[in-house]
Amino acid sequence: MTSLNFKPRVPVFDANIRVGDMHDAPSPCRDRAALLAEMDRHGVDRAVIYHAQTESISPLEGNLFLEAWLGEDQRLTPQWSIMPTAASMAQIQTLHAQGRVSSVRLHDTRTAGLPFRPWAYDKLLAWLSAQHIPVWIPLPNADPDELVTTLQGHPDLVTVLIGAHYVHHLQIRPMLAALPNVYLELSRYEPVGEIEALRDEFGAQRLVYGSWYARYAMGPMLFYLHHTDLTEAELALVCAGNLERILDA
Repeated sequence: MTSLNFKPRVPVFDANIRVGDMHDAPSPCRDRAALLAEMDRHGVDRAVIYHAQTESISPLEGNLFLEAWLGEDQRLTPQWSIMPTAASMAQIQTLHAQGRVSSVRLHDTRTAGLPFRPWAYDKLLAWLSAQHIPVWIPLPNADPDELVTTLQGHPDLVTVLIGAHYVHHLQIRPMLAALPNVYLELSRYEPVGEIEALRDEFGAQRLVYGSWYARYAMGPMLFYLHHTDLTEAELALVCAGNLERILDA
């Protein structure tokens, strides 16, 4: 009988996990131990995590809630959310001075009326670039023209675009071509054959595995990656190596 069990063949470092309860729904993993058990079930060694409350309530408060999920085993790497306000930048700058910031996540301000334009974000992005802090930006919340235009003003800033879907298919190649320091996270990038096509055009070093758990399931994209024609070396880069390099930048 064919086994339904799956285990990854390479080390896995998930680039995109949401922890904690939403303001209107509980998380399937209510605490750190439950999340680690879910990671173990899928063969995920480490993960970059951010708190759900940074999306639905406030980056400032959500970052405080994130502290309870961290541990000395360093399996969970904190990702602090940030927005271009004095209070938010002060919080992240304090964490950075403590040596605790390896990446940040851009909080969506469009719903509050602040577009992703240079006049609103240049100060924040210039500081991140100068400090060599990579930034994660959710594509579902982004305007593609604002995204490319604003990031082109900060060519040294390393950026990870997360949550790309097949609806973004026509945007992805021009974005990667226009922004050489941009990486693509793959939690929802499902067009058949596109991962191999992007590998052929831009190299496996531009692709990063992430699940966006608990928004999506942890396993499907990891399983899919193991059934592409990526070489073992390329698979190792996508599943962990590229993220390790980004966070060490």
